[in-house]
Amino acid sequence: MKLLILITFFPLVSVYSQNECPPCEIIINSRDDYKKRIDYKWPKIKPNSKIKINSLTKVLYENDDQYWVSSNNNSWWTKKNSDPWTDGTSWVDNYLEPDHNFKKCVNDNLRWKCGYSYVVQIPNNFKKGKKYPLVISLHGGIRGNPRQLDRRANYGDNFFVPEDDEYIIVSPIKLGVDWSSRKISDLILDVSSNLKIDENRIYLTGLSMGGRGTFIVASELSDTFAAIMPFSPHHTPYSYKEKSMKVSHLPIYLHHSKNDKVSSFTIAEDTYNNIKAVNDNIIFNIGNNGHSGWPKLYGDESIIRWLLSWEKKNMIKE
Repeated sequence: MKLLILITFFPLVSVYSQNECPPCEIIINSRDDYKKRIDYKWPKIKPNSKIKINSLTKVLYENDDQYWVSSNNNSWWTKKNSDPWTDGTSWVDNYLEPDHNFKKCVNDNLRWKCGYSYVVQIPNNFKKGKKYPLVISLHGGIRGNPRQLDRRANYGDNFFVPEDDEYIIVSPIKLGVDWSSRKISDLILDVSSNLKIDENRIYLTGLSMGGRGTFIVASELSDTFAAIMPFSPHHTPYSYKEKSMKVSHLPIYLHHSKNDKVSSFTIAEDTYNNIKAVNDNIIFNIGNNGHSGWPKLYGDESIIRWLLSWEKKNMIKE
């Protein structure tokens, strides 16, 4: 029996050499660490534009994704035209191959330990001195290819943006299995250090693995967001329902289709019922689009205005 257990779990043990290192090494434990150790110059901000930011890709996050090695995922970012750390915002048109110049010890298969790169979408009428709401959009899926990367990084194109209440959209690119609250926290610090952000109006949304990520991240950063919108949250590798009561103080717009064959509608419904018992500010939008239909939701003016109507300073956590 002992031998069987050893054989079963041996593949889950890391086989990386102690002499190998990930392509990131900076440790950030505070705002001061960030100011001292992040040496990255953002491009000039222009209205109605997109910029790719790689400032956090040199930051190391140890013990932050227990499922990556055990899930036996391949290092998709090493494939042709699939490097998420490109300086451009497209992996299909005009892809820019990065010149990393990694150290000799670097094993690029360990890149999932590094911070997120991300795309920032600047409002049409952006004014440098104005504070803007921030919407963070978490994509679904685990692996990536050029078309998927292109779609994920530019998913903000689907969002309705009211002219009278414009906001900044940030779309990070995940390399691991689940979304990391530590990495998202540093991302918010990075964005707010370079753009004027209304800290009372930071919102989190995501679809599929990004929907579960919305629950996970918000539960671990419970005082950060003014409202959240998880769409079709996925139920593996563990149920996000256990996190639900840690976000029960937040306004929540939850969507799930009854005929979704990928993510569990039942768990979404149970999560809604649990939160609804203690929080009237939750909406459960039930669809019939399988595991899809999200662009229409993000393009819906009433849904986006619902999200933007919430401010953290007007909320009281129980």
